[in-house]
Amino acid sequence: MLGTFSHVSKSGTLLFRGKDFPSLYADVFTKNGVKVGKVVDIIGPVSNPYFVIKPEEGAFERALSAAKSGGLFVLSKKEERRRSLGKKGRVRR
Repeated sequence: MLGTFSHVSKSGTLLFRGKDFPSLYADVFTKNGVKVGKVVDIIGPVSNPYFVIKPEEGAFERALSAAKSGGLFVLSKKEERRRSLGKKGRVRR
């Protein structure tokens, strides 16, 4: 899970508070696996940072409702890369 939803900024990004750092520019998904945005910034103190999520075009309402219900998750770049590799570390074609 991404963290605790904090608020929507004036520019339309979603801010979350959390302890586990997601990768910058990691994709953000709902519980159902629908991509709704990306992590575009990490701000605030290291002990309790904010994660800034920029929703994709046309996905703001879906991202906001999932955020309020605690249903946004991050797929890190490492996990994404692992999915594309074969048994011996080669890229699947």
